Amino acid sequence: MTDAVHPVAVIAPPRSRNGAAALLRAVVRNRLARVGLVIVVALCAIAIFAPVLAPYSPYDQDLYRVLAPPSTVHWLGTDNLGRDLLSRLLFGTRVSLFVGVVSSLISAVVGVVIGLFSGFKGGAVDALIMRVTDAFLCFPPLIFILAMSAVLGPGLQNVMLSFALFGWTIFARIARGQVLLVRELPFVEAARSVGIPPMRIMYRHILPNIAPPVLVAISIGIGTAILIESGVSFLGLGVQPPLASWGKELRVGFTYLSAAPLFSIAPGVMISLAITAFNFLGDGPRDALDPRLRGDGVRR
Repeated sequence: MTDAVHPVAVIAPPRSRNGAAALLRAVVRNRLARVGLVIVVALCAIAIFAPVLAPYSPYDQDLYRVLAPPSTVHWLGTDNLGRDLLSRLLFGTRVSLFVGVVSSLISAVVGVVIGLFSGFKGGAVDALIMRVTDAFLCFPPLIFILAMSAVLGPGLQNVMLSFALFGWTIFARIARGQVLLVRELPFVEAARSVGIPPMRIMYRHILPNIAPPVLVAISIGIGTAILIESGVSFLGLGVQPPLASWGKELRVGFTYLSAAPLFSIAPGVMISLAITAFNFLGDGPRDALDPRLRGDGVRR
């Protein structure tokens, strides 16, 4: 009599598609997230089609119309050099979104790699990396980035580099916290038991399952990067003339606030709108990933 052969159950990792679908459903179900998505799409369209939408070149000067009020010729008026404010605002969308997206992506890549390795390795390596991360987090973000920008010199690239040098810490802590949860799940133990190399386990099995919280953090981080870039440019260490950006326009317009209010108010509204939109966009997925808020059946 032969022994019966029992089938061996293989535990597979959850599909990352399910996480992406859950994020999309969370955005659709959350009212604020839908509003944020619409605004973000509109801002991206403005940035892409700025040369088509802008009535004038952002660098053309009309010295006969310096600080002109809004009119049918210049819908938002002109700046202190006679340049069309609407055109510079539209082209400034390109700079602000570029800084926000690229800075956040660089920070996310660096932070996720560090947090993934730290959480999976554990022990003394994890403790050392986290203490270095805590040391960076002791500094207020704006103060740290201002100091780095002052050391590196003014300029768009230096602002992005300064933000990336600080921003990775947030993503590292988020990634590490998720890795500590995922690495103890059955499918990871099964992968270890069959001899899969640790690097493959990290990037093939763990990384896709920690992606949703990281995507939420990227959305919120873009808004933070836009705010910091605007603050640094307002202080003169960011975008340099003649390049247009919201923070730069806000700084120059502040000098002429009584003579041309829209010179300062318009870029300030755009900054607030962009930051609010990205925070709203991350609000829905965050609620879906929070077990305390999941399944309450309430649509906001």
